[in-house]
Amino acid sequence: MIILRNEICDKLEDIVRNLKIVKHCIGCEGINLEIENPYHHPSIELTQKCNLNCIYCYSKHKNIKRGIYGNLENAKAVTISQYGEPLMDLEGVKKGIEFCKELGLRVDLQTNGVLLNEKIIEEFKDLGLDLIMISLSSFNREKYKLLTGKDYFSKVLENIKIASKYLHTIVRTIYIPGFNDNDLLKLSKELNGYVDEIMVHHLILYKENENSLKNLNINFDEVGKIKNLLLMVNKMQENSPKINVTIKGCLLVQLKEMDGFILNNITYDVFSEVPDIKREYKPLPWE
Repeated sequence: MIILRNEICDKLEDIVRNLKIVKHCIGCEGINLEIENPYHHPSIELTQKCNLNCIYCYSKHKNIKRGIYGNLENAKAVTISQYGEPLMDLEGVKKGIEFCKELGLRVDLQTNGVLLNEKIIEEFKDLGLDLIMISLSSFNREKYKLLTGKDYFSKVLENIKIASKYLHTIVRTIYIPGFNDNDLLKLSKELNGYVDEIMVHHLILYKENENSLKNLNINFDEVGKIKNLLLMVNKMQENSPKINVTIKGCLLVQLKEMDGFILNNITYDVFSEVPDIKREYKPLPWE
């Protein structure tokens, strides 16, 4: 007799069943499986400049124009931004928030958190910013320096805690098997009672950053395995019961359609070309 299922299959099904959609993904076409070619939220791109040099970043390998990508008229939310560090154009962020709130949109800000402070966060809240996503993929100063090229770990961690006093705060983190497993568990425990959500992503591998990533001694055979991602998220959730620890919504809705045997064996395709923005482009209307 061939046994196709085991206890891990049941566990993975339970994990997926209990995972919730992160607030950032609510309103995105990607969580609607009936849409054949979904678009993600529109984004406002202000700059490709950045004060970090993250080894897994794709932004530095693609040139894009400053402007709005996507149709704001049909959107429910907009993201500032997906390329570069938006706070390097602080006034642009403020104008973007004001413009989008006048349209009745939810506004999500994505940042590495380095340039934040309490005054800026309070001002964003007053302008109507709905949520802030701050990137942090290590709970170790030296590993943070390896990932980002800079020594801002303590500052970013403190800014995350400050932001959580004013705004719905999501920590975006990248799971790198064999490199930051324990860090993510420590991070989730440290942030319990502070942030609202942690969104855990797979490491995506681009040929442009392959050599840099090899220096981390990553177990590339384990990168992309759905089982590993789900078990990590579950451990983080156990460490931080006050936080919604989850994965991106467009992946989660697909996993909810799968049984435990598939979840135990499927691998996410993490080898990719640097992404293009395929949504329509418009210049910033306030310039």
